[in-house]
Amino acid sequence: LGMPLLIVLAIILLVRVLTLGAPDPARPNDTVVAGLGYLWNPTKINVAPTDPMSDVKPYEVVGAGGLAEAKETVAASDGKLELQEIGVITQLRNPKLWLSAASQIFFSLSVGFGVIIVYSSYMRKDDDVVLSGLTASSANEFCEVGLGGLISVPAAVAFLGVASVAGQGTFGLGFNVLPLVFAKMPAGAFFGGAFFFMLFLAAVTSSISMLQPGIAFLEEAMSIGRKMSVTVLGLLTCIGSGFVMYFSKDLKALDTIDFWVGTFLIFVLATIQIIIFGWVWGIDKGFSELNQGAAIRVPQFFRFIMKWVCPAFLLTVFAMWFLNSIFGFDLITFKWGAVAGYVTDLRSNLAAQLSVAFILIVATFFFLITARSHAYQRAEKGLPKHD
Repeated sequence: LGMPLLIVLAIILLVRVLTLGAPDPARPNDTVVAGLGYLWNPTKINVAPTDPMSDVKPYEVVGAGGLAEAKETVAASDGKLELQEIGVITQLRNPKLWLSAASQIFFSLSVGFGVIIVYSSYMRKDDDVVLSGLTASSANEFCEVGLGGLISVPAAVAFLGVASVAGQGTFGLGFNVLPLVFAKMPAGAFFGGAFFFMLFLAAVTSSISMLQPGIAFLEEAMSIGRKMSVTVLGLLTCIGSGFVMYFSKDLKALDTIDFWVGTFLIFVLATIQIIIFGWVWGIDKGFSELNQGAAIRVPQFFRFIMKWVCPAFLLTVFAMWFLNSIFGFDLITFKWGAVAGYVTDLRSNLAAQLSVAFILIVATFFFLITARSHAYQRAEKGLPKHD
């Protein structure tokens, strides 16, 4: 009942967003139409610094009114700013776009951080995973992209403007904008309360499902009971939550952890998984298991895609991202420029530094548990995990 009701509320919210027009009369150029253009325009026009080493962030210009304002801004900048017209092919040379898009899909489908692997271990050998996986991923993308994307981004442009949207962190955008949308709705308090309550329930159930792999890991690796494993993982979760709440200014800690874990590491681990599936375990054995009990069979051409195309594509995206974000080489202008903000934050921002340190501490904790686990040492030797 929860998910259907949440989808109904999201559709109601989407209808209101698409009928907002220009919510602030003082900024007639910031409209929902401009937000849709921000999403879909094949050619982007950016206001960008002429100096590639500048700390000024480029921002997109949408609509005739916005373009006129941008020209005035550039004219008054004494040559420090310029208008850049970026086509589709040029945009696709941005490795940050590919990394973020791939990581978002991996996170949504629980790929790359152990969740789907743990839950698959509970299935029978002849259970269908092909059709059910296709159904789940299709429904997820409809809700996430078809509803979530059309709600948050156009509304953010309408209320905050394109320049503000470009500078928002991942989490700040929705939480800052949706209350403004509900304030423009009849019975907005009711719909807003119901929407966020259902979103809370969805987040809680999702969080519980993501904690299960950790619980199962601690039970197996440390040979402890479920209550003790829940206690250990609950303590880690409370420490992490407290850390994020303490460094809540601009959601810096949350945004940093989200990028390095939810974007960077999940991409790396998903890449490792597809390489293991296609090359270590073997594509023939993998497809044999995949088609066993499947309601529909996976087409044979996916063998080539999963063994060759996917690893090559993901490794190429990672290499291009590394070159762009770590060394500052812009693959759009082919010039050396500033490195990514998430990287520069590690030099000067205390919250970002401590966030990465926290990630490393937790990773070291789990690595040491794995290395010293008697069960895993026996498994590596091909012996039963327990005596």
